Amino acid sequence: MTIKERIKALAHETGFHACGMTLPQPVQEAEDIFRQWQEQGKHGEMAYLEQYEERRQSFWKRFSDAKSIIVLGINYFSKSETKSNGYLTGRVARYAWGRDYHKVISEKLELLKEKIKREVNDEVYFEPATDTKPLFERTLAQQAGLGFIGKQTQLLSLQFGPWLFLSELITNLKLEPDQPFQGSCGTCRLCIDECPTHAIEETGHVDARKCIAYLTIEHKTEIPMELREKIGNWVFGCDECLTVCPYTAKQKETDWKELTSEAGFGTELDLLQLFETKSNRDHKKKFAHSPISRASRKQLLRNACVVLGNLGSDAALPILEKALDDPSPLVQDHARWAISQIKKVAKNVLL
Repeated sequence: MTIKERIKALAHETGFHACGMTLPQPVQEAEDIFRQWQEQGKHGEMAYLEQYEERRQSFWKRFSDAKSIIVLGINYFSKSETKSNGYLTGRVARYAWGRDYHKVISEKLELLKEKIKREVNDEVYFEPATDTKPLFERTLAQQAGLGFIGKQTQLLSLQFGPWLFLSELITNLKLEPDQPFQGSCGTCRLCIDECPTHAIEETGHVDARKCIAYLTIEHKTEIPMELREKIGNWVFGCDECLTVCPYTAKQKETDWKELTSEAGFGTELDLLQLFETKSNRDHKKKFAHSPISRASRKQLLRNACVVLGNLGSDAALPILEKALDDPSPLVQDHARWAISQIKKVAKNVLL
């Protein structure tokens, strides 16, 4: 068994569901697409992406002798269905149902690193990366043979559909690269047609400024008025383009229990309970081990106001009226909008 085969075996033994190797070299097409996307302002308020090139150069200076990238995939699909518990609830994207995947995957990467090190000499290093390093992860995954990038810009796997978390080990160990995966969505355009805010463009690019996942997580300020109703009942993230994808038929139940709804806050959040969190400190403490911590208290309450407005139930009016005195003007503004939406619904019913 070659060292490459042994590493793949160790990856699967550790719990990773997909593993491939590629080279640490730029992919010009991906860089050009990203640069154009950024220049058009489609990254929205994600200012950290504006320093991408600077961060990339700084990162690779540290690992100038890297010879390979081990790309790993983790299936996070869970079959748990969204079920109303009798309260006013908002939906949560599947990736955030369980524990924070960054922490869970990092633990597994450290374990895999130690296993590989026992197979090779001490001069070899393995630098882990999980969604936070300046790497084009989906492009690397395609180059490593794990799948292809669909029109909704997510990696699509023949084994797991669109439900793979990606992570990497950068190493100075020379490994034979796998063949890039060749595939495409063909004429399918379901994700384009089904996106509630039309964020997925005909070119296969996503305008983050319209994306519900971006609006409810990364966007820090007011949600544009014309997009609020289109958010529907998504309080954190959105899965519409993933669930409609035909490759979702390839999904399998994950065996990483840390990523299932039982390990975290689950499929929904009780919207009225969210308003009981009175401080940023309490918010951070409550969601410390969840991806939901990515959204600040005021962002999550902003989202809750929008969803309550869309649900149109007058049962939410007392809490929304209290929210008019919230310390955050952002929450106040969206509570005011939600109240007007609910009263509009009530007026239409009377008519």
